[in-house]
Amino acid sequence: MINEARLEKALSYLAQTDEPCAELKADVDRSEYKAKSLKAACFLHLEGGVAEREAKALQEQSVMDAYMLHFKAIRDYQAMFNKRSLEVLVCEIWRSLQANRRAGGI
Repeated sequence: MINEARLEKALSYLAQTDEPCAELKADVDRSEYKAKSLKAACFLHLEGGVAEREAKALQEQSVMDAYMLHFKAIRDYQAMFNKRSLEVLVCEIWRSLQANRRAGGI
């Protein structure tokens, strides 16, 4: 059963993570832009056909490092997003339980 203390914990977490979650989402977007930009820069300086240059650009260490940072940013954002989603669900369940109590269902 979800009590008021658990509801307060959920609401507190949601209130405290609004901006950090937005910042993590911005990190995802920034890191994607950086990885794609590095890949494009490498692509321009390589020789060969388009497919060959594309493959070589993806194998450049700086590009691989940038994509690893991007994947870490995705992981960090998704972890907070998932936790926030759980806390929203806690709030919704609590509301539903309260409505049932008022209606005499529980």
